[in-house]
Amino acid sequence: MMLLGISTLGHLIDNISKNKINNNLFDMFFKATESCFNFAEENDIDVVEIVIDPQSIIRGENKQKFIDLVNSYSLEKQVHGPYIDINLSSHNDTISAASVDSYLETYKLCQEISVKLMTIHPGQANGMNPSLNEYNKLQLAGAISRLLDTINNPEFTICLENMPRSTFIMLDQNDIELVLKKINRSDLKMTYDTSHFYTNNGNVEILWEKYHEIIKNVHLVENYTVLSDTHPTLGTGKINFKAIFNQLEKFQYEGSLIIELASSESLQRSIHFIYQFF
Repeated sequence: MMLLGISTLGHLIDNISKNKINNNLFDMFFKATESCFNFAEENDIDVVEIVIDPQSIIRGENKQKFIDLVNSYSLEKQVHGPYIDINLSSHNDTISAASVDSYLETYKLCQEISVKLMTIHPGQANGMNPSLNEYNKLQLAGAISRLLDTINNPEFTICLENMPRSTFIMLDQNDIELVLKKINRSDLKMTYDTSHFYTNNGNVEILWEKYHEIIKNVHLVENYTVLSDTHPTLGTGKINFKAIFNQLEKFQYEGSLIIELASSESLQRSIHFIYQFF
C-alpha cells in the first residue's frame, strides 16, 4: 500500500521567507518542523519527510529538544539528509569525506527518532570535462561505500536521489545506470524525484522497468520547464502524473509518496490533486 506523505521543505522555505533568522537557524528549523507535523496530523497524512540541513544545527541541547519534538508524534517519519554544500561526488577528497561525515551524523540522529529511511544527494559533477565527470562518479562510488560500510545496518535504508540536469550526475535512466554500476552496491536503494527526472527528459517507463525493485521512496514534484526545479503546486505544470502512477501500479509500489513543495501554502491543493490517483 502506498503511503502519502509531505516534506517539511515547504514549511522551512515559508519560515525563512517570512521571518528574520537572526543567527538562529535551529529556532526556524524547529518551528517549521513542528508546523509540518501539526499539518500532517490535522490532514490525515501518513508520513512526514524531515529535511535536515545543516545537520550541525542539531547538537547539544538543540538535539534533544528536536528529538523530543519528533518523538511526540506517532506519524511515520523519514529523513532527507543535508544537501546544500554536500558533495559526495567532489573531486576534492576533503569535501567528499566531510559530506560522508555529515550523513553519518544524520544517521545517528535517525536512530534516535526511529527513522529507518534516509534520502541522500550525490552532489555536483563536472559538466564540461568528461574525464573529470567520470572521476566524479568514482568519487561518489567510494563515498557511498564508506557510508554504507560504516552504517552497516540492514534494517536502515539509504536512498540515493536522481538529480536535475544542472548537477550532471544521476540524470536520466542511462546516466543513472552508469552511476549505479560504478557504485555496485546491492544495499543502496533509490529515491525517484519526478521533477528532477523530467528536467532530463527521462523515460519513466524504462526507469521503472529497470529500477522498480530498488526505488523505495518517491518525491512528487511538479515542474513547468526542463530549465528549472521550482517545486510549484502539483497539477499546475507539465509533469505527467497519470503516467507515473501507472508505473507505480504496474510494479506494485508500496513505499512513500512524498509531496515536496516550495511553500506549505499549496499543500492542500496538491494533496487534493494527488488523491485522484489513489
